[in-house]
Amino acid sequence: MVVEVVDKSSPAITPQPRPGLSLVGIPKELQSFECLIGVSPHISELKEFISVQAAQIYPILLIGERGLRQQQIARLLHQASAQWQQPFCSINAHSLGSEALHHLLFGPLGVIEHCPQGTIYINELTRLSAFLQQRLAAYIEEQRWRVQSNRSLQQRLIFATEWKLEERSSENRIAYGLIELLRPYSFFLKPLRERSEDIPYLAEHLVRKISRRLNKGEHVLTPGAMKVLTDYRWERNIDELEAVLESAIARTQPHQITEELLPGHIRHATLSFIPEGGIDLPQMVDEYEKSLIDSALRQTGGNQTKAAKLLGLRVQTLNMKLKRFAEKAKKPEPGFDQQGKASAS
Repeated sequence: MVVEVVDKSSPAITPQPRPGLSLVGIPKELQSFECLIGVSPHISELKEFISVQAAQIYPILLIGERGLRQQQIARLLHQASAQWQQPFCSINAHSLGSEALHHLLFGPLGVIEHCPQGTIYINELTRLSAFLQQRLAAYIEEQRWRVQSNRSLQQRLIFATEWKLEERSSENRIAYGLIELLRPYSFFLKPLRERSEDIPYLAEHLVRKISRRLNKGEHVLTPGAMKVLTDYRWERNIDELEAVLESAIARTQPHQITEELLPGHIRHATLSFIPEGGIDLPQMVDEYEKSLIDSALRQTGGNQTKAAKLLGLRVQTLNMKLKRFAEKAKKPEPGFDQQGKASAS
């Protein structure tokens, strides 16, 4: 489902009055939002950003890697605003072509027209076509003029992007201009590897959440497993952490999650000595190779041609490796997304 609309104004549902959300600490109603869990200065800055921006109506830009729960942040901004009873519309721009996305946004029955008082969240901003970026830039300028002219405006736009400053070039100058237009109301989301002090809190929260969802009883992480999780560089951030923990909980009965239950490429990512019991080097090499291929495919949106270029391989070689991994494994390895069906362009 590409478009998700939560319409709290439906006649069948009568919104109950409630006080505005408080972002000080983690109150009970916010415990499901992983984006706010942690003790780093970054979490405090994010809470302050949400509190300030929720009181305004200007377009907002979230800049950061995938897997940092950008949609959760958009929902928080919506729920903490005066428009919390209005619809929240989430659009996965990466899943649609330019023409279909333009019709979805600006067509006669598009969300821009039919969500005048709610929140519209759009991901993958800088991956949109140049035409659509220009159309959005013009619409944002129109919104800004309406706000400055004190004209009625209740619609909130929230965008997400993986934009990096070094990506500026003549080929993406339109995207750069759009980023600059939104920069006054932007927030840079730090990846997990730059705030490792948040990982223990996130991991414990996710273990409780997954255990309840799978009805597996209470699980706890051993100190050794927690150290492995904290030391690892999470390329896909919270999404990858959750996938690893869910795999560990789903395939075991013990209520203790030990480091042996974690994938090998995570356990040995920072290996500085060989354990007395030895290691399985071929298996470790396979796991590491799969993790690199997985990262490349995710980074390129499943495009095998671009992924092969990132890895220094021919497309045929990448295809052979994907087939070999698929045939060897009876089921997907933890943390490895089977991308063998991704089409090459």
